[in-house]
Amino acid sequence: MTKENPSNYKTLQIWIKKGHRMYSYFQECCHNAKNMYNTTNFYIRQVYTGLTQEKELQPLQKEVLDNIHKNIGKMNDTQLLAYQKKLEKEKLKPKEEQKEITCNLFSEPNFEKPYVDYNFLDALFKAMIQNDYRALPTQCSQSIMKGLFQNWKSFFASLKDYKKNPNKYAGMPRIPKYIRSSEKEILYTNQDCIIKNGRFLKFPKTKLQLNIGKLGFTEGKLKQVRVIPKYNEYVVELVIDVPSEEQIIEENARYMSIDLGIDNLATIVTNTGMKPVLVKGKHVKSINQYYNKMKSHFTSILRNGKQT
Repeated sequence: MTKENPSNYKTLQIWIKKGHRMYSYFQECCHNAKNMYNTTNFYIRQVYTGLTQEKELQPLQKEVLDNIHKNIGKMNDTQLLAYQKKLEKEKLKPKEEQKEITCNLFSEPNFEKPYVDYNFLDALFKAMIQNDYRALPTQCSQSIMKGLFQNWKSFFASLKDYKKNPNKYAGMPRIPKYIRSSEKEILYTNQDCIIKNGRFLKFPKTKLQLNIGKLGFTEGKLKQVRVIPKYNEYVVELVIDVPSEEQIIEENARYMSIDLGIDNLATIVTNTGMKPVLVKGKHVKSINQYYNKMKSHFTSILRNGKQT
């Protein structure tokens, strides 16, 4: 029997230290990513807090709502244009294959709906030609925004549960905070980053290329690139989609079942009449406990420093 496995993903890493010719580029990109996150959060927070409180609007809340009011017409013009293009494209198809196209226009947030979603804010930033949005490739900015909106989704879910079960919480859930550090990790798609000649990784908005020849990259498809600030350095991670080879599995009607556990690491039985095997987990468990103890010890040193 031939079984085709799904693709495997592997991650390759390169550490960029101070003095590397691309260090400043990654520093700027991660700083821009932080700005993009905080700008997005600023708009969501000002709308939400401004329209859920009975107090008079604060200057920043009024500024954000005024920006929305000024640009809502431009946002909807873009929506209408996109709708018309989709409609014309659909008309070229045979009638039985045509799909119904709808035009979703935006409306300004209000006291009944004091929240802006991802599509609204993405359209607003494009209409405003917002600086932080444009400082990064569009898909990078959108990825950062989607991650933040997921945090807000979790906040609203927690708030809803808090109102039903307040005893489960130490206090009312708080809205997502701003990033206080100077940098944030950034994710590039395989449309923004391209591998050239199997040796060089090309990044957007720069002529510099990262030499990846020593990674041994020979096959597979680049899916995404992550740049993670860490200890004043940058970890560049390449996520590669490597197709699995086909496996030939011979049917012989002999099967083994392995049940993994903690106290008993594994319980093994077969259909061949072999005596079941029980593997105790006590030794492995003690090794794991010692590892966790040492990890906690050294993590504490990294965070707080070692006393002398």
